Amino acid sequence: MTSSPIPSFEREIRNQIAAAQAAAIDASARGDEDLVHAAQDRLDGLFALASRNGLELDPIDIDSVVVVLPEPSAETVA
Repeated sequence: MTSSPIPSFEREIRNQIAAAQAAAIDASARGDEDLVHAAQDRLDGLFALASRNGLELDPIDIDSVVVVLPEPSAETVA
């Protein structure tokens, strides 16, 4: 078995951050401030954990993300 160039902790923390960022973006698009706050708290904790373990990762600014939702089709409106 070959070793990955990214250690498993770093890979896992990046996956967790990506999931939390997606949740925050989704909550923001829905206008659910409670979920945005919860997702942001989760992100803050993950970035703190990464930093304590020597990973310096750049967070995204959730407020700067623009979400474009598709128009509902006639089938879903009826």
